[in-house]
Amino acid sequence: MEEVLSKSPLVSVITITHNRANLLGRAIQSVLGQTYENIEHIIVDAASTDNTFEVVNSFVDSRLKYVKLEENYLPAISVNKGVQHSRGDFLCFLDDDDEYLPTRIQKAMEKFDELDDSYGLVYCWMTYYDSKTGQIDRIHAPKLRGFVGDDVVESPEKSVSGTPTYTFRRSVFLELGGWRTDIGIVSDWELAARLCQKWKVDFVPESLVKVYINHGVQRMSENGYYKNVAPKHIMFAEHFLNEFAHVYKKYPKRAYPHYESLFRNHLILRHWKLAWKYWCICFKLKPSFRLLALWPHILIKKH
Repeated sequence: MEEVLSKSPLVSVITITHNRANLLGRAIQSVLGQTYENIEHIIVDAASTDNTFEVVNSFVDSRLKYVKLEENYLPAISVNKGVQHSRGDFLCFLDDDDEYLPTRIQKAMEKFDELDDSYGLVYCWMTYYDSKTGQIDRIHAPKLRGFVGDDVVESPEKSVSGTPTYTFRRSVFLELGGWRTDIGIVSDWELAARLCQKWKVDFVPESLVKVYINHGVQRMSENGYYKNVAPKHIMFAEHFLNEFAHVYKKYPKRAYPHYESLFRNHLILRHWKLAWKYWCICFKLKPSFRLLALWPHILIKKH
């Protein structure tokens, strides 16, 4: 076994957590139980005040590393700090409320063995489970491979998969600079979209990650996680329009969701002139009766 491990690249799995000790153990167990054994699992504790340390300490495994931060930073900052403590040639990420299937890392590394250095990312599919009912909510199963930079900038649904499905070459992740901390919200979609402008991607056509929803604890991917979310969505949409302007110049309609986000959020903030400006752009790109109905719908809806 030692000979096999010495020839296998080290894979670092980063998990950030804050006061979710009741969920964290399942995530840790799923990483330490991987069929691919040459791993390190770095738990980045963003100043938890519950028994998070005790949960981590209950696992006796030298591959598990605990990093305690002095404050609860923005998630993107905490993730990037976790990468700084890692040593792996490849990087994976797992939210503290989700779990890997046992072959998640092995199959990603087998896929990388088939690819050359022009591939920066391998992803798989993921299944969303309703924690209250135990039933499958949906399966996210994109099928993009190769150079797909023009295809991934319209919406998350038309991009590659999500954070816990990603396996990065470390060199690529570092060249990208990791997660952006200045774009309003945390976004695996944005990170993957930037990667796809330069590197190829491929995927394992299996759902190898379980994502749990409806478990009673706020998820980072939900709007409720953020305070004053409208300005953050405005910042995010403006970033996308600027960062990927070269794509939208070729395919203007792919910018539509970002302009609609600008319209929605400026309207929420009662920025009437800006809301009107972006509504007109939306109507020019994709005229519809739905757009007319959005005005009263957004104004009446409580935010």
